[in-house]
Amino acid sequence: MPMYYFHLRNNTEVEDHDGTDLPDVDAAREHASGVARELTFKSSGMHGEDWSNWNMVVHDGDGVELFSFGMSDVTDSGDVE
Repeated sequence: MPMYYFHLRNNTEVEDHDGTDLPDVDAAREHASGVARELTFKSSGMHGEDWSNWNMVVHDGDGVELFSFGMSDVTDSGDVE
């Protein structure tokens, strides 16, 4: 299974060094929105920055950026607006 990495980025980057094995990009997108929903539900931000300043950036195992979205764009259902 391919490995995907879910980084958080604003002026700094919080890197996912472990990654997650998932079957495909659609599964990675679903996982990313779930992680974002969980993070934004539990707190108003990270490192003193509101979630509106953060993006979720997803890379494949080769370091290629596959997609990204604003953390504040995640709805309660986990969809990205």
